[in-house]
Amino acid sequence: MSEDSGSSKYIMVQLPEPCGEKSEAYKAGYNTIADIGKERIRRAGEKILQENADKEGIENLDIGFKVFKLDSSNIKPWDADFDNLEDTLLDHVENIKDERSEDDVLYEILLKYGLDLTVPIEERSINGKTVYAIGLGALVVCLADDISLDVVEGIGKLKAEFEPETMRVVFKDNGFKDDVVKTNAIQNLKKQGIDDVKSL
Repeated sequence: MSEDSGSSKYIMVQLPEPCGEKSEAYKAGYNTIADIGKERIRRAGEKILQENADKEGIENLDIGFKVFKLDSSNIKPWDADFDNLEDTLLDHVENIKDERSEDDVLYEILLKYGLDLTVPIEERSINGKTVYAIGLGALVVCLADDISLDVVEGIGKLKAEFEPETMRVVFKDNGFKDDVVKTNAIQNLKKQGIDDVKSL
């Protein structure tokens, strides 16, 4: 890895097979074989840094890695209970599952758009709201609540900054204060040449 400045790319697939409770790995705090694999990768990266400490630029070597787990969608499926429709509708006002993080939803969006999971993601704060600029502005995602038109205007400025050939923008469906703000947001983005605006 140090020989090519850390530009090697690889995918490791490991089933989370449980370690035996009597095994040394389990006693050391590793519950699954996948946990052992993650620790080995961490240690290998640290070893490369230590063994090459005298090389120029070694402090910039990227030894990081991402861990993904196969799971169901972060979006609640529509399953109407016609005997209790009011509760079903209220339950789907927030259509993202409670136990899911913004990162979970963000990476599902990447997968749905067919983007590589290693694509650069830059996190920005616009009027106190987190906005993700993905692939140098090809995709912009805002999963915040109470999105104002100031935030939308800031997203429009990202197009001028990054100058992508096309820009897609994704919001959380109930992230806007009301439908008027949502409608105005879409129109404002269209004025700035962003026609592909979706909400989930």
